[in-house]
Amino acid sequence: MTRKHASLSPLVAALLLAGCSGSEPAPPAPPPAPPPATTTSAVEAPPPAPVEAPAPPPLPAVELVEGTPAAAPDKAPTISLRAPARDQVISRDKAGDFEVKIDLKGWDVPAGANHVHLILDGRPYKRIDDPKQPVKLKDIDPNYALEEGQHVLVAFPSRSTHESVKPVGKAAPVAVVPFFIGKKGEIKWKATDPTLVYSRPKGANNGPPPAEGILIDYYLVNAELGDGKFSVRATLKGPGVEEGKSLVAKSWKPLRIVHPRGGSYSMHLELLDKDGKIVPGAMNDVTREFTVDPSAPAEAHAHHAAPPTSAAPASSAAPTPPKVSPKKK
Repeated sequence: MTRKHASLSPLVAALLLAGCSGSEPAPPAPPPAPPPATTTSAVEAPPPAPVEAPAPPPLPAVELVEGTPAAAPDKAPTISLRAPARDQVISRDKAGDFEVKIDLKGWDVPAGANHVHLILDGRPYKRIDDPKQPVKLKDIDPNYALEEGQHVLVAFPSRSTHESVKPVGKAAPVAVVPFFIGKKGEIKWKATDPTLVYSRPKGANNGPPPAEGILIDYYLVNAELGDGKFSVRATLKGPGVEEGKSLVAKSWKPLRIVHPRGGSYSMHLELLDKDGKIVPGAMNDVTREFTVDPSAPAEAHAHHAAPPTSAAPASSAAPTPPKVSPKKK
């Protein structure tokens, strides 16, 4: 190296040497690759917890209670049976078509309202809207066989609610007539016998029950209710009262089934003596089946009309002996 080159600065010398070599400069380094994009999937929110429907309120208890009697008429109606006559014998082959004739006074029977309950041997009653029209024995209860022997017909006036007209004072609007089919035989009922006659409830009780409850009604003959006297025991079984619920009545009032549920029920009525024992008699211990369907259309002659608000005191007095027609000579 000459003195001239030796005097060059190291930097210049390096540049001269690079230029003299004839090589290309190194390309710049590529920029660093961007980090890979990350993809995030949307996180689904957990489903909302199911909302439980509120529990339905508990059904009210089915109750058996004493009801309020309807107001008594100023004067008791009178009713009698003109046919059959007391102790009349009706031939068996003509019994079905035998015409029962009712004589009713002092009780209006407009269509679909007041009427008469006609009962044969304690069986379910037949509603009579026109007492002036005879009714055949076979039509009172078409499912009942008219066998040979003694039979008993009972008739009493009833309100549009099916509540019977109770005695007014000592006047009892009820007619009871024993008669025979085929021939005279054993006397099963006498005019002096204490007797309970079942009336309601029966059959299908459709539509919303009345607010005061479904009517339980019966008629008493020769039986005075009270302490140390006779009493009536009612026992209800069915939905809500599967084990049975009883009430002992010592005054003659209509009874009521409050808050009944839909389904089949049974009502058991018993006439009890002062010692609480069942009084002997074919009609004094009876069980009747009936149904309740609050959602069904109400029956034609519904029992939903409320009794009058002005009610007379309940009667527990024994009615006078029932009217009987004189014997045929």
